[in-house]
Amino acid sequence: MTAAVSKSEIRSLAEALVASGKVRVTRRELTALWARTAPKLVGEPGQVAGLAAALTELASDGVIKLPAGAWDTSTFPALPRSVRIPAARRDVRARPWTQFPWCGELGWIASLRTLSNAQFNDLVAVNSWLADTRGIDVPIVPMRYRSVQLFGDEKRLERLARSSPLFGPGLLNLELLVCRRFPPPLAAAEVGSGLDLLVVENSDTYWVAVEALRNHLTAHPVGVVAWGCGKSFPAQTPTLTIDVAGRGPVGGTVWYWGDMDPEGLAIAVDAATASTHLGGPPVRPATALWAAMADRPVQAVGTVTWSDIGREWLGRDLHANFAAVRSARGRVAQEAVPATVITEWAAALRPHRGEPA
Repeated sequence: MTAAVSKSEIRSLAEALVASGKVRVTRRELTALWARTAPKLVGEPGQVAGLAAALTELASDGVIKLPAGAWDTSTFPALPRSVRIPAARRDVRARPWTQFPWCGELGWIASLRTLSNAQFNDLVAVNSWLADTRGIDVPIVPMRYRSVQLFGDEKRLERLARSSPLFGPGLLNLELLVCRRFPPPLAAAEVGSGLDLLVVENSDTYWVAVEALRNHLTAHPVGVVAWGCGKSFPAQTPTLTIDVAGRGPVGGTVWYWGDMDPEGLAIAVDAATASTHLGGPPVRPATALWAAMADRPVQAVGTVTWSDIGREWLGRDLHANFAAVRSARGRVAQEAVPATVITEWAAALRPHRGEPA
């Protein structure tokens, strides 16, 4: 080995050759790999000699096999026209998924070109479950329950569904695994017999609204108050079509009220968009509650960066009410609004058909 070639460069060349996955690597490919692994020799007189020395050492270590007679003598020293990588040949042969007795639903796996050991183990676990439950009426369960059954890891299936190329139509899917991705539940409390739902951004406001509307003597159409858990509400909107407070899907209007700041409005807009895309109920602004914030002192003056977020969702008139808040680069928390405003808002709502006025 020439002094110009380091052990680390030879090791890097070996790793690059094996990582190529090729059984046969040509002279041109060898030169390109050597340029990447020993860039200091590119263009130097010792570049070819260094590659020849590295290949000799790799052949001695069994990493490559040099040809018996196919050498390029146009260089000095001569270089092989190609080398063979024994490890790559072994990898090609070691494809256990192509011979595995898959269930019919997983027959597509045998035609995959590559599969990691972890993926193979995951698919074997799924195959075993499918075989064990063949002919059995398997009940639908939440995704994480099935994930524990399959992998002993409640989050493994969620990760596969989110990013694995093995997951999709005709491949692994929730229908095949008889499970369902349930949205995060809404913390909610029943406050009356009405069909409407009031969702609030903050936890203290949730408790204030629950107490105010439960104890309000005048009939109102708000049946449930829910806490949107701040930024979590957009992810919770599928729950609106499943169950809120044990009353099933929301049958009336979903009213939303949060902080008057860019983040609070972004939550509202994102939730309204998410519910619309899911075919759920519209998420509308609780107009009088938002409007009441315009009369409260502006907080955090000079610290808030505003945009036009929420303009369309609030509506032009309500959005205009907060021009002073935006100009002051401030915000208003929903906790600044007294509980009496919540009861007045609810009492002013029109009942739905069939509800007592």
